[in-house]
Formats: sequence, structure tokens, C-alpha cells
Amino acid sequence: MCVMLGTKYCIVRPCGLNDSWPTNSRPVFSQGDVAVGRINRKDVARILVDCLYTPEAEGKTFEFFTLQGYQPALSIDKSLSVLYKDSDGLPEAVVAANYALLQQLLPGEKQDSAALAMGQTYEQLDKDEQGRFGQRGTEDAEEVIGGELNPKKVEIQTSVE
Repeated sequence: MCVMLGTKYCIVRPCGLNDSWPTNSRPVFSQGDVAVGRINRKDVARILVDCLYTPEAEGKTFEFFTLQGYQPALSIDKSLSVLYKDSDGLPEAVVAANYALLQQLLPGEKQDSAALAMGQTYEQLDKDEQGRFGQRGTEDAEEVIGGELNPKKVEIQTSVE
């Protein structure tokens, strides 16, 4: 409707709103509804205001989240300048590339792979739950190898016809 009326617009789709997520974090912008992440409402407000004064936001639809531990850029104009205008359409190859790229980002709230214990999921890390092989730094790798993950204990069935 805005396009037909010639009205300037920008449609923003913040990912998971989380008031506990750190503020003043680096935003990641994407198109194609493939982004998954967290963002604090204060950062959403800052980005919305920035969009009002950023010509590169005009006529675009995008989603965004923030990366914990990274300061935001001084301006969002460069990040928004590479996004497609709605009137140009979004090529499927771009959606596929965005999806492939964003899948590489760490899941979970804490986003800290170095904090994971052997056999612990990101969800367990977020809830401060122990992984299946114990707390980080106390896992017994020999027990794990000798136990359920021991390849010598796995029976392999093959059939030759």
C-alpha cells in the first residue's frame, strides 16, 4: 500500500525480543525471514530511530538481531545499503546465502562455544544445566570412549548380496 501511494517506508522485523539480552550490541541485518537471534528492546528502539535518519533504509524490509560482546558500528547506513529494495525483489540465491551464513552463528543465549562441556547442548548451557558427561573441565574422556562412544562396542551389520 505504501508503495502504491508513493509513501516512504521501512519495515523492520526484530528477532527474539529479550530484555535480559545485553544492550548496545552489534546489529546483524538480513532479508528473507531467515534470521534467528536475540535483541534487547533498547537496541530495537535505537535502530528504529536510526532508520528514520538513514536514507539506505527506505523501501526495504529486513530482520535483525544483535551479537553479544560486539559494539555496534558508528552508523547502520553501510549495512543497510547492501540490502535489496522491496521493489527490486529478493533473489532466492540471496535468501539461500543469508540462510547458509546465519546458520553458522552460535545458537543459544550465551553464544559461547568455549563454555560448553563435552556432551552439553547450548540449551543446557543457557539453563546452567550439566551436560551428559559432567561439568566442563571434569569430563572423563576415557570413560566416554570406553563407554557409549567406544567404536569397538558398536556392532556394525553389513549385508553382502
